[in-house]
Amino acid sequence: MLHLFGLIYMFVSLSIVCDEFFVPSLEVLTEKFDISSDISGATFMAAGGSAPEFFTSVIGVFIANNNVGIGTIVGSATFNILCVLAFCTLFSTTVLHLTWWPLFRDVSFYIVSLFMLVIFFMDEKIVWMEALALFIVYLLYITFMKFNVAIESWVKYKVLKFKIEVDESIEEEEDLKNGIIVSKGNVTENPLNNNFPDRPSAEQITGHHEEFHHHHREHHYTPNSYQNGSNVGIYPLTEGENSEDATSTGNNSGGKKQIEAIVDENDTDLSAVKTTIKNQSRDPHHSMKRDESSKTFGGDRRSTRGEIDALKEILEDNEPTPLDMSWPNEWHKQALYLFLAPILMPLWVTIPDVRKEECRKWYPATFILSILWIAGFSYLMVWWANTIGETFRLPTEIIGLTILAAGTSIPDLITSVIVARKGLGDMAVSSSIGSNIFDVSIGMPVPWLLWFGKEAILSDNPVTFISVSSNGLICSVGMLFVMLIVLVIAIAASNWQMNKLFGIVMIISYVIFCAFSVALEMRYIECPLKLC
Repeated sequence: MLHLFGLIYMFVSLSIVCDEFFVPSLEVLTEKFDISSDISGATFMAAGGSAPEFFTSVIGVFIANNNVGIGTIVGSATFNILCVLAFCTLFSTTVLHLTWWPLFRDVSFYIVSLFMLVIFFMDEKIVWMEALALFIVYLLYITFMKFNVAIESWVKYKVLKFKIEVDESIEEEEDLKNGIIVSKGNVTENPLNNNFPDRPSAEQITGHHEEFHHHHREHHYTPNSYQNGSNVGIYPLTEGENSEDATSTGNNSGGKKQIEAIVDENDTDLSAVKTTIKNQSRDPHHSMKRDESSKTFGGDRRSTRGEIDALKEILEDNEPTPLDMSWPNEWHKQALYLFLAPILMPLWVTIPDVRKEECRKWYPATFILSILWIAGFSYLMVWWANTIGETFRLPTEIIGLTILAAGTSIPDLITSVIVARKGLGDMAVSSSIGSNIFDVSIGMPVPWLLWFGKEAILSDNPVTFISVSSNGLICSVGMLFVMLIVLVIAIAASNWQMNKLFGIVMIISYVIFCAFSVALEMRYIECPLKLC
């Protein structure tokens, strides 16, 4: 029982150190080095969410010398694809609408990674070239994300014959969003849709590129530069738009929810947005001229002020809050405080909280110390999980595929459900699949490459392969591969929507996957994919 309690406590510990210290340090790091949002999202942010799985894999390769890391990553991938998305649909207050491009992009890279993994696992050993090939897939993914908008426009215009014209003034890395277009260092209000519903659909948030560019060509405005380098362009409504509707959007609750959802989805550089809003608040006429006309957004300057007020309120809500160690007043919070104190106190004392302005300069120390704490917690987690497996005579692969996979994915589950409740189906799906791409093409091959490097440098007779011998791991990966393809086909057949029936089916599928994996590992059934 003590080992089981300790295992659960390590799940909580990993979640806290990642959310409270590691991810904030990564955010400061990307800001300091001016790394684009696409690259930082595909690398540093993915690393923050997948750190437990990565260190579990490292410990499995270097210390435990077993497949617990591989099992955890494969199980976590299945949990993210099936359970996380299932809970998103079940807890969402509406049907989740998806757009095909982000799903197509991420699933394509993930399918390639899984297919390569199945091929490499078939002889139950990994050589350094196979590990390097998986790592190269991730480098290609990062490169693709860098030019994502340009590639998307080319595919839709050249291949699918959509009528899309990309304006030269729009940088490749910017996401064209309907409502408010937000990218690192830029905020653009695009009022093509001036009636914001309480819960924005994916189409409303993602926007229609053709409409945007048609509108942009009709009204040419140059974004105005501010001292911090951020740009703001206010695109006016076409003639005949109802100014009263536009005026009300910034003040009603629906407008706030729409803006909040879009700001959250775009991983906004909030400091740049704040400066921009402050400048616009001081000069409401700034960037508002439409040719020689005095008409403004929606025909009334009050609309822009309303949008600014709504954005101000959102930014205050999104202000990063440092860890508060003061004694709470409510009894249930006091009980939780006492439960978490053994984790929080050492972290609070040893790691600088970069969300405090005076500690931001210590982000390298926060980054390194967070990694050390994650490594320590992961070591204890794997140790106690192995002890539980030995007690109940369960293979480490089963422990990794089930218990460790679910435990390390709980932070992703909570985050995705919160996002889905805002109606952001695309963000929830992309987050889950993107995390899996990192796990398979970084979490697995990097520890293997480090092992081969250590052997080549320190050993007189270096090991040329790493054994991944397992009764059912290869079939579990193959089953995940098939489930992913079926999931995409089903979503496409449902007109890119996910409802509660989908959620129930996915949970049942996850239970079947776990039962199938356990049966394979316990040799109740044989895996047909093994070569020998």
